[in-house]
Amino acid sequence: MSERHVTFDMIVQAVGAVAGITHHEIMVAGRAGADERVHLRYACWWLASKMTSLGPSAVGRLSGGRDHTMVIHGQRRAEELRATSESFRLSTDALLGTLQALERAGLLRFAVTIDPLATARRVLSAPEREAVRVSTYEIVAMSRLIVEQADGDPSEPSTEETAHAA
Repeated sequence: MSERHVTFDMIVQAVGAVAGITHHEIMVAGRAGADERVHLRYACWWLASKMTSLGPSAVGRLSGGRDHTMVIHGQRRAEELRATSESFRLSTDALLGTLQALERAGLLRFAVTIDPLATARRVLSAPEREAVRVSTYEIVAMSRLIVEQADGDPSEPSTEETAHAA
């Protein structure tokens, strides 16, 4: 695979779908269920090393601003977990195989990981312009970042939002 179409966001979404939790829950640091979330993060970082051309620094930035050394440590821990935990190895193998099959079948359209902050900076750099060309994917990436940064459950609108929409 010389041309990479799998993005880090796709990897995190796939891992989250399998685990039944959101992107935000995988990447947030906290005490409740911390070991499971840490292992899911390690799985994301290991898959990123296999499926993307992103380096540890870029993966760290996309993981909520984590340091590249933490990503490298997580990738090594994922390798250790794959050697010692059959369930971890089977789940990461299944995810890797699924993403590779989707990539081979041409069902993945993204060619690069979208940086929502870079998109926002591009939009804000020319406030005098009437329009700035922004793709749907960039809008989704910016929206996801905003929702993830908001307090509360990002999957459910607040009562204030619901009342305002009505």
